[in-house]
Amino acid sequence: MLNRYAMLNYKIILEYDGSSFQGWHQQKNQASISQELLKTLAIILPSPVNEIFASGRTDSGVHARGQVANFHYPDNLDLQALALSISSLLRGRVAVIGIEIVPDDFHARYSAIGKTYSYQILNRAAPPTINRNQVWHVPQKLNLELMQLQSKDLIGEHDFTSFRASNCEAKSAIRTITEINFQVNGDLIRIEVSGEGFLKQMVRNIVGTLVDFGMGSSRLKNSSIKQILDSKDRHLAGQTAPAEGLCLEQVFY
Repeated sequence: MLNRYAMLNYKIILEYDGSSFQGWHQQKNQASISQELLKTLAIILPSPVNEIFASGRTDSGVHARGQVANFHYPDNLDLQALALSISSLLRGRVAVIGIEIVPDDFHARYSAIGKTYSYQILNRAAPPTINRNQVWHVPQKLNLELMQLQSKDLIGEHDFTSFRASNCEAKSAIRTITEINFQVNGDLIRIEVSGEGFLKQMVRNIVGTLVDFGMGSSRLKNSSIKQILDSKDRHLAGQTAPAEGLCLEQVFY
């Protein structure tokens, strides 16, 4: 049997529409991105790929423009042909937008030093149609100035216990956010969050809390992001933003 560490290490950059999948991780009787990729590679290649590693397990409904994954394979493959074949077989759902052979010690998850996520909010009375699976529809007018002001206290190294999912398995809740940017284009609000790493549902919980501030939620009337962080209590933060507005934009190495 060939030693996995003697094989070639293939790094791929993926774009996908998460609304078609139950997230990255393999699910019993449900379509997952990793499962579909492994099935597709089994069709294309003469011998199977046993495992594919991602920079992170995006949740059900979450999209990606720059998800990074890697897998090991013994043969020197035609990179362009492989990328085109995967994209063709998974047409409209997953596309390979970059592929290369990398050193054996590269790991899509453990080699990453940072990520950027975007979150899109459609802030108008009328519901979305064309982009309904890619935005969070918030019909109530948002106070963007307050949202931006509150977001400044998220930047830096903090204990993000108040913004992690209840079933998050990370040993430490200490994370560093390096940048939060707001972009407004008509009724579309785009929030970009960059950091060295993220807890499960951390970005969605941050966005949901900022939106609650923007809507003037009575629950948060006498609160602030700083107080929520200091409390280390998820119940004192805001709602969890829906998955469909979230997109993994880029992974840094």
